[in-house]
Order: sequence, then structure tokens, then C-alpha cells
Amino acid sequence: MAGKGALARRIPTSLALAIGVFIGLIVSRFFPWTSSTATHTWRSNHIAAKPHQHSRHPIQLPTPDQRLRVLELLTSLSQRYTRECMRNTQPFYAQQILERYSSLAGHRWRSSAQNSWWSTFFGDDERAQAVLSTPSEHKYFFAINLYNSFDVIPDMFAALFRVAAILGYHNVYVSIYENGSTDQTKALLRIFDALTRSVGMRITIRTSTRTRGAFNHRIEYLAEVRNAAFVPLHELRDSENEYFDTIVFMNDVLPCVDDILELIWQSRRNNAGITCAADYMYHDEIGSPVFYDNWVARDINGTALENAPFERVFHHSESSQRWQRHLPVQVQSCWNGIAVLDPEPFYTPPHLRFRMAKIMEGECSASECSLICNDYWEAGYGRIMMVPRVKLAYDGRVYDIIHPPRRNLTAIRGYVRLGGLPDDPRTDPQDRSWFGPHDRLFIEEESVPLDFKPGPKEVWCWGWDGAGDLDGPDVDPIWEPMSNRSIVSNAVRIRHDRSLGL
Repeated sequence: MAGKGALARRIPTSLALAIGVFIGLIVSRFFPWTSSTATHTWRSNHIAAKPHQHSRHPIQLPTPDQRLRVLELLTSLSQRYTRECMRNTQPFYAQQILERYSSLAGHRWRSSAQNSWWSTFFGDDERAQAVLSTPSEHKYFFAINLYNSFDVIPDMFAALFRVAAILGYHNVYVSIYENGSTDQTKALLRIFDALTRSVGMRITIRTSTRTRGAFNHRIEYLAEVRNAAFVPLHELRDSENEYFDTIVFMNDVLPCVDDILELIWQSRRNNAGITCAADYMYHDEIGSPVFYDNWVARDINGTALENAPFERVFHHSESSQRWQRHLPVQVQSCWNGIAVLDPEPFYTPPHLRFRMAKIMEGECSASECSLICNDYWEAGYGRIMMVPRVKLAYDGRVYDIIHPPRRNLTAIRGYVRLGGLPDDPRTDPQDRSWFGPHDRLFIEEESVPLDFKPGPKEVWCWGWDGAGDLDGPDVDPIWEPMSNRSIVSNAVRIRHDRSLGL
């Protein structure tokens, strides 16, 4: 034994390593480190499919029963918003959304999931099984910033869970960055992190105690917080060579499943650079919700939208007419609670990031969300639009007003009108009203792609120059000249095809 030990000690280290690597290669050739049932090939428009391309972190896809159990638990923890917005919808609406969003489904239908929440959303199980037969491989990156969001987290996660189940868990990655919360947001995030991971939903939650310092510029701070939610996007590209085809950036809002799906559908239907919802706040003087995010939103003429009832939100006449008919509208910039972004400008030059204004170069110190829209125009991705059908609220009071229950007896739950006429959203009083039921029926014009125009030469801007100022824009508004690149037709041509193949 002593002779053998001496012989082993005489083998050079480099030769021993070479022998070990050779043996390892032989073993891995005949005994792969993963099984074919536990892996999934991550794919996007940037990466060609390879027969043996594996993720370093393969996931076991959940069974329908596992999904349903976790969904029931999430729903029991959530408020009533996401639980009720798709309950008892009109049969006509259920049929419409099944046909409209079937191209987004990232899975094959499993017939064992009978009487599940799927049938509640899509309608009849057999019809859904027939429509959802070809899974999509489009990949989605959800980025979320949270701060003191204890009240909205349960509903947000319940909606995310449903959306991921439709898009395909393997096609979805959720990145949440929370910082500075003084309530129980961090504790609640741990609970939902464990629940969603238990069924294979890929999620990264990063928390921090960081808050904005007294002398930090507010926009610089907000840009850093938004960029922090994007960190996994670049980590997955660098470490896994995984790219995403669509980014969904969410604020702490109360969305329903079809709200998110409609924004994604419109984004891909129009090959839009940025697609936004419409968000609302309660106006005490008017005693009604009004449009909220007018610090960022600008119409295609560059004019600011108004904190006003829907008839007076837009100054641009054509946009106002489309808005009041619930039709998608081209804008110069928007954000409004949820924004769906084409990720190409983040992956390729000019490699965009959220930022503060270049004040020393004379740039107006607008919101980081306004600036990202300006940068999209500059990069040639100026196809920016708002979807008025998707109405978002930040609290239950506003949510209940903008989504009242359906009370019109002539359109109740699929019954035909007197005289045998079918339900028609053009003549239904509630479908024509601005604040109406969530199951508002679609009209054909909502599916027609927009004819995008070049951007305006100037944009109305309220600057925010003062470090430490907490109250709002602190300089006089100006008309800021836009780059020549944003006012030519090349700024709105399709550069990254993300279409639905309809």
C-alpha cells in the first residue's frame, strides 16, 4: 500500500487533472446530468433552437392539480378584485377573449383540468382544448417595483399567477425589487415567493432597506430603482444566453388577468415600442375618478394630457375621439401603471437604461418614464400607444367606481335583446359609458393595427430640478425641442417583429 501511495504522489498534478476531466467527459456522455422530462429549452427570437440546449436551472413543470391548489390558496389570501373581475362574465365576452388571447397561450391544454378556473376564464373546456393546441414560445420578463405595497401584493400575485399559467410558466420570468418599505411588504413577499416557486414559476425578489436620501435627486433615485428591477434581465442574458421578447413593467396597481393580456396582445399586434394602460385617481373636488399620470403622458402633438374626466383628457381632437370610443391611441409618451416594452433597445445599441435628464446639457428634467419614451423615439422605436380599455386603479375605492357591476338587463348574461337582436357593444348603454363593467365587449376597431405617425417637433415638459424637493415639478413648463430622429418616418417603422401571426 505504501508503494502505491508513493506512485500516486509521483503523478504530476496537471496529468491527474487531465485524467479526471477525461473520465468526467466519458461519464457525462453516457449519463447526462438531467433527464429529458425535467428540462426545457429556453428560446427566443435571438437564439436558434438546439437539440441539446439546456437551462442550467431546469424546472419541473407543475401539474394542473398543483396549479389549481396554489391558485386557490393565492385567491384566499387576496382581496376581491382579481378574484371577482373574471367571475360571471358575459358568455359573449368569454368567447371573445378565448379567441383573442389563444395565440398568447404557452402550453398545451390538459383535459384533466376539468371544472378548473380555466373554464371560468376561457369558457367551455372542450372549446379551449381545441383552440389552445399550439403553444407559443414567446418569452416575457415582468419587472415590478414595490414600496409599502402590503395591500396590493395578494391581488398582484394572484393576477401574475393566472397570467403566467396562460403564457406558460417556462415563458415567464418575474423580477421584483422592493426597497424602503415600512409596513409588512417584505414579509408578505416571502410568502408569495414560496407559493409561486412551488409550482415552477420563475421569480427573483430582491429587497433593500434603501430609501431616497434627503439630497438625492428624485428622478435619479427612481431611475436607479427601476433599473434594479431589470438586473435579472441582463444576468440571464450574460449567464444563460437567455433573451426575452417582451417586457411588462408594472407599478403597484390592481390589474385583472385580461388587463395584462390585452396590453400584451395590443403590443404584439401593433409591434409597439411601448404600450400603456390608463390609470385613475379620485378627484375630491369633482367627486369622481380622473386620469392620473399626466406628468408623463403626452399626446402625439406633444401636449400634456389632463387630470380630468374622460371627455377632456386629450387636447388632440382625433385622439380624443378614439379615446372616448375605447380605441387604442398613439401617443408621444405614457406609462400609466403598466407599460409593455419591446426589449430590443435594452439588448442592442443604444442599450437603454432608465435615467435622469442631462440637465447640464440643457435637457428638461422630466420623469424617468418620459425620458425612456424620448429615448425610444431616438432609437427608432417610437411606436408608442395607450389602450383605454385597460383601466387601472391603485386602491379599491377607485377600482369599484371605474368597474361597476353590469346592471343592464338587456345584456344580462347572454340573453338576447327584445326582438331577438344579439348583444351589441355599440348600443349597450354600459358598454358605451366610460366607467363600465369589466366584461365590456370588444368591437372590431379595437383589433385594427394603428397607423403610426412620426413624433412631434416639441414636447410640453415640466422640469424637476431641485434635489430634495418632494412636492412635484419645480420649474416652469416649456416646449422642449425633440431630436430630428424622432420626427421622421423611420422612427416608427417596425424594427423588431413580435407579431402574433394572425
